[in-house]
Amino acid sequence: MQEVISVVDREARNKLAEAMRALANGLITNDEFEDKRLPRCKDDPAISEIFSKGAWLLYSDLEEYRLTGIHQLNENTKSVVARWVLFLKTDLPYEWPVSNIQQGLLRFVANILTLGAANKTYVRKYHASGDINVWPFLRRIDYELAIQNPVYLNNAL
Repeated sequence: MQEVISVVDREARNKLAEAMRALANGLITNDEFEDKRLPRCKDDPAISEIFSKGAWLLYSDLEEYRLTGIHQLNENTKSVVARWVLFLKTDLPYEWPVSNIQQGLLRFVANILTLGAANKTYVRKYHASGDINVWPFLRRIDYELAIQNPVYLNNAL
């Protein structure tokens, strides 16, 4: 993991926030989310981190569908997505550790060689970086301040 000085790409964050709201509410399919609505941004790590550690885990790539009916998100998951969206609408830098591809591959190999112990160490260190219960916010106070000034009515998706 490496520390990255985070740049806030307002346009990309707004685009991802709107796309995640549409995905979570079943207005677009998972394929439309990835192929047409997902912003490409290399400068703001929040974009790739919230996608890969958050949004991408909401659906399967095996078929195209909307998050409705049997695929509908439960209220707890919608609350988590709302927190991701809330973070994207702030101008806070993404302060969690970010891994590059080489580090990810090394961690993958180490995990195989150590029968999972390497991943446990990584997760423990990652969680020690901030308050994991308010991720992608690093600190609870930042999350609480953002809730006090929601950009969407009632902080709803």
